[in-house]
Amino acid sequence: MTRNGGELGKADMHIHTLYSDGTASVQAVLDHVEGATDLDVIAITDHERIDGALRAREIHAGGDYSFGLVVGEEITTRRGHVLALFVTERVPALRPLAETLERIHAQGGIAVAAHPMAPLTPSLGTRSLLWARGATDPRHRLDAIELMNPSTAGRSRRVARDRLNAEILHLPAVGNSDAHVLEGIGSAWTWFPGSSAAELRAAIEHGSTRPDGVYWSHLHNVDVYRRQLRAKVRHLRHTLRPTGEWR
Repeated sequence: MTRNGGELGKADMHIHTLYSDGTASVQAVLDHVEGATDLDVIAITDHERIDGALRAREIHAGGDYSFGLVVGEEITTRRGHVLALFVTERVPALRPLAETLERIHAQGGIAVAAHPMAPLTPSLGTRSLLWARGATDPRHRLDAIELMNPSTAGRSRRVARDRLNAEILHLPAVGNSDAHVLEGIGSAWTWFPGSSAAELRAAIEHGSTRPDGVYWSHLHNVDVYRRQLRAKVRHLRHTLRPTGEWR
């Protein structure tokens, strides 16, 4: 049974916490998903870090949560952002795209193009997407593409992105919120047969996923940026010792 009561499950696999540039703690994210959404699976995907996702896995395992959790990371490659899902170790940033994809797959992970072709944030462009599509080594290929991302970056070039995937790439399509604030979680999602993390993975591998969601307003995007800055300043104040040393 899915949490939304329908035949298809809902997953949001692109969520940030205070471990990178999000505005909420891991605990707050998990509690919000449980109490305020009908998501069946989520992934914590902080920028260049996996420790927040691993901490989420610990809390999730010890709690009474009714949704599944996937450990992930959003990695900045030399060509743009890639989501690593179902991983166990951090993948280093600023490496060639081929190396990053190979490292993700070496862990048994899934590689997703995050907000591809977006001009406002580091994203895989058309040439990189086509290169990965034609890679002779399967370790250098993408496993899915994020066609629905409700942010300003995700809204950009949506039509061109959809057309490229429909006509050439033929990658499984997913939708994610790219949430940096609690109320953004679940604003975009992926429909998939089933309700568990394992069934989500199988759906991606079989190409039976479908993106959905609602775009944010420009005012909401501006508000998110403002709150990110305030959260980071507040987080640093609590993290630094009076002597200026890191805890």
